[in-house]
Order: sequence, then C-alpha cells, then structure tokens
Amino acid sequence: MKAALTVLLNSTVLLTGFGLVALAGAGGARSLWETRNAPGGPTPYYFLYKQLVWLGISLVLGLMAAFADYHRLKTKKWLMPAIFGAVAFLLALTVLPRLHTSLEAPLRFLTRSIKGSYRWLDFKVIRLQPGELSKLAIVASLAVWLDKIGGRVQSLMKGVICPAGMLVAFAALLVAEPDYGSTMVVCVLGFVLMLYSGVKLFHVAGLGVAMVAPISALIALNDNRRQRLLAWLAGNESGDAGSKSQSVYQLKQATRAISNGGVSGLGYGESMQQYLYLPEAHTDFIFAIGAEEWGLWFSAGTVVLFTAWFCAGIYVATHASDRLGRLLAFGMAYLVGFQAVFNISVVCGTVPTKGLALPFMSYGGTNLMTAFIATGVIFGVGWRTMREGRVPGASTIMRI
Repeated sequence: MKAALTVLLNSTVLLTGFGLVALAGAGGARSLWETRNAPGGPTPYYFLYKQLVWLGISLVLGLMAAFADYHRLKTKKWLMPAIFGAVAFLLALTVLPRLHTSLEAPLRFLTRSIKGSYRWLDFKVIRLQPGELSKLAIVASLAVWLDKIGGRVQSLMKGVICPAGMLVAFAALLVAEPDYGSTMVVCVLGFVLMLYSGVKLFHVAGLGVAMVAPISALIALNDNRRQRLLAWLAGNESGDAGSKSQSVYQLKQATRAISNGGVSGLGYGESMQQYLYLPEAHTDFIFAIGAEEWGLWFSAGTVVLFTAWFCAGIYVATHASDRLGRLLAFGMAYLVGFQAVFNISVVCGTVPTKGLALPFMSYGGTNLMTAFIATGVIFGVGWRTMREGRVPGASTIMRI
C-alpha cells in the first residue's frame, strides 16, 4: 500500500509539472491577446499565473480530502444529501437562464453564456464549473448508497432504479446547460460503480439499452454533434484545415501538431499551433501542444504517468479495508482515468471530437481542483487502511 501511495503522489506531481510546462507554451499567444490592454502590458504567462493560483487552492483542498475521515459521509446522515443538493443547486443556477430569457438578466451577475453554453458560475473572486463538481458528487453519492444497501445491490429497485435516479438528476441538468462531456463522464462513473459493487450485469445492461434512445436523440437533434460524429465515421476526410467552421478542424490541427513534434519536438515555445491555429490549445488540446514542443518523450511520458496513477488508484481500491473506501477509491480512479483516456483519444483522432479537459494538465481551475480532490480521497483511503493495519488480499477485489 505504501508503494501505491508513493506512485500516486509522484505521478500527480509529475503530471501537474508536465501540465504547467505545456501550458506555458500552449497559452502564450492566447495570453498575449487576452492581456493586450492590461495596465502592465501584455504577458505570455497570463494563463500560467492563474493556473498557479488554482494549483494552490487545489493542493489545499486535496490535503483536506486526504485527511478528512471519509466514513463521515456514512455516519453523518445529513452530509451526503447536503453535498448532492448543493451541487444540484449550483447546476440549476446555470440552467435557469436557458429556461426563459427573462431569467438571463437577473442572473447575469452570476452566469453568462459562453459559446452558447451556461457552464460557469462567476463569483467574481473565483469562477466555478459545477459540471466538474457533479463528477465528485456522483461518485460519493453512489459509493455511500451502494455501501449502505450491501447485498441488496442485486435488487432491481435498490441496485439500479435508485442509483439511476441520481444519475438522471445530474444528467438532465448537465444536458440542459448543455455539457455533454460531463454528462458522459457522470453516466460512465455510475455504470462502473454499479458493476463494481455487484449489481447484476443484466440489470446494468438493461439500463444501458434504455439510455440508447435518448443519447441517439441528443446527437441527432444537435447539428454540431451530428456533424462531428459523421465526419469521424467518414475518416475525417471532410475536415478542411483551412476553415475553422468545419467540425473536424480542431482534430486536423491537433494531429498536425503531434506530427510536427516527431520524436524530439520543436522545442519550448516553438509550437506553431499555439498561434490560434488550434482553438482551445491551452484547455482541451494541451496534449497536442505538449507533443509538438516536446515530442514523443512528452506523449509517452504523459501516458505512462496516467497509467501509473490509475493503477495505483485501483490498487488502493482493491486493498482498502472497508466497502465504502473501496467504492470511493475505485470511483475516483475512474473519474480521472476515463477522462485522461478520452481526452488523449480525442486528440489522436481515435474517438469523435468532444470537449473534455485533461486532468492535472488542461487550463481550468475547477478541473484541476476536481483531480486533486479525487487524488486526496484515494490517498485518504489508502492511508487509513495502512493505519488500521488491515490490508486484505487481492482475492477480495470483487467481493465487496
């Protein structure tokens, strides 16, 4: 267990370091544009400075999550409903302006549309993305519930219907923003936690089949999503790298960046895609800029570190001393692991383009905070297992 926690912490530090280095290059041109009218003059490190502030906040929250007693989620009966309700309330605040135009003006001080989506709450001091918090909340909520019902997870009502209700509550609010990426992550986390806890495969498969129709409708009724999917299925041949209006433009530029980087990379600050050729270079596509500047070493190193982080998290989950700890650690490991795999797959063109941040590395305070809290929870589970001196064998992996 001690070795797993060491790997978890070291990989977290290195991934965060990789992210800061990549962000310094990826956000340079965009930073100069954003600060062009700043009193002190433009700076290429605007996003890097803000990310460092969020890193300090995330580190504090991660330490709090690590040393807080996660058993209180179960013993304090009011705590988990309060967390779930608070996150749902924040999500609802982002949705209200979409319900009626008359609500947009009163809430303009708190939320506003960015690229047609109300995903952020601006509290002036900080700006939060409730969709990121919903990922933490769904893992904690389902872990507490599935731990509480114990062997009754194989009951259709207790094991499937009730957890599905939690998923639908968050998914409906996220779709209304709209934030399809967070919706996908929340649903995936729900499915893997239900399977891991012992819910019948037949029941989970039935729930999956029931979700096919609404998911298909969401794609079919949204022109942007439909065009992205069709272009990807057609082998991305319809993408025109010379036109930003094409749905696969980002993918074309991302793969070009990786190709330009080769094995050794172009060098720090030498990326061409950072000069606004690749939209969202400092957020969703930061992996591509890192690969262009630092080459295969960056790409392979990032994949190895995420693999090490995920394996350490799963080890802690499968060797935790209690059922709640196993579920929490497992869910948090998948929260980060799934997003990392999906983001890198998008950049490399193996899945359709979808905006989803790369944990620890993409610019964004709430995303960084979520990754550190997830790491803190896993560390807390492992640390308490060691302190209690009860480390079960690997044979107990699925016997929870």
